[in-house]
Amino acid sequence: MANFTRMRQVDMRKLPAAAQEERRRQVIGLRQRGLTYREIADQVGLSRTGVINICQRLVAEGATGLVSKPRGRTPDEQRLLDAAQETEIQRLIRRHTPDELDLPFALWSRAAVGLLIARQGGVELAVRTVGKYLARWGFTVGCVHEFWPSSADEFWPTCRF
Repeated sequence: MANFTRMRQVDMRKLPAAAQEERRRQVIGLRQRGLTYREIADQVGLSRTGVINICQRLVAEGATGLVSKPRGRTPDEQRLLDAAQETEIQRLIRRHTPDELDLPFALWSRAAVGLLIARQGGVELAVRTVGKYLARWGFTVGCVHEFWPSSADEFWPTCRF
C-alpha cells in the first residue's frame, strides 16, 4: 500500500494577488499536461474543488478569468441613505439644534442624529451605525474646555459622540 504525503493546502485568499494568479497559471498548465484534478491539487497545495473552480473559471471567462478581481464591497454599496439624504441631514445638523427640529434633545448626539435620520430618511439605524455616518461626514464631538474646569479632564479624558 502506497503512502502518499499530501502538500498542505493553502488558503488562496491569504496570498497576494500576484501569487494567486501564478498559482492559477500553474493549475491550468498542469491540467493541459493531462494531470487529474486530485494530482494537481496535491502538487500545488489546493483543494480538488479549488482546482476545479479555477479550470471552470478559465472556460467561462478565458485568460482574463485568471486575473485577481477586487474583493469585498464597493465603498457606496449597501448604504442605507442615498447621497441626497446624507446631504440634507448634514445640512440640518449644521444649521439647527435638535430642539429646533422638534427632537427631544438639547444637543446633537448619536441618538439625536439617529432620530433625525429616522424622521428624514425613514430608516432606523443603530447608534453605532449613526456614529459611523457622523465620522464619515467629519462630525466630531466638540469638547469645549474653556467652559469646563480643568479637573473635568479627569472625568472626561476622551470625548466621543
